[in-house]
Amino acid sequence: MSQPLPQPPRGILQDAGELHVLSEHSGQVHHRHALVVAFNSEEELRQALAGHRCAYRHGREIEERIANG
Repeated sequence: MSQPLPQPPRGILQDAGELHVLSEHSGQVHHRHALVVAFNSEEELRQALAGHRCAYRHGREIEERIANG
């Protein structure tokens, strides 16, 4: 018998961005980065935020989208 597939996480924090680094030897280097942290439930997400005294905030691009509709 096959086992049921696990449920996907329901609470996800994510952020992505770009970074330019200037180096004496390499000049300008462009980096793209992404961070995804997934939780099995919204309650686990809330507990992690409360327990670790961290907070989630929207990135600049999302804030601009919210402000501009």
